[in-house]
Amino acid sequence: MRRRKNRSSKDFNIVLWIFVLICLFIIGRQEYSIYKIRQEEIATQKRIEELKKNKEALEKERKLLDDPKYIEKLARDDYNMVGKDEVPLFIVEPDKENGNK
Repeated sequence: MRRRKNRSSKDFNIVLWIFVLICLFIIGRQEYSIYKIRQEEIATQKRIEELKKNKEALEKERKLLDDPKYIEKLARDDYNMVGKDEVPLFIVEPDKENGNK
């Protein structure tokens, strides 16, 4: 009778430990999934902040493009354009490969 009780107790402990391990595995997987989702959320929030800053800069640029003086400055700086009565001046640096200084 005692052997039977010990054996059933031992079997119960084994089944209990297997059940606990399965539960821990399932909980661990769920926690890992939650962790990954939180990491994605943090990355998405950073991306949103970057896009908001970019949007603000673009809005500022758009407002500046309504100003003719700003457009003139861009044309001069970026496209080397000159005014109607101005003479363009180009500075040519000497060729360093041929030994000219």
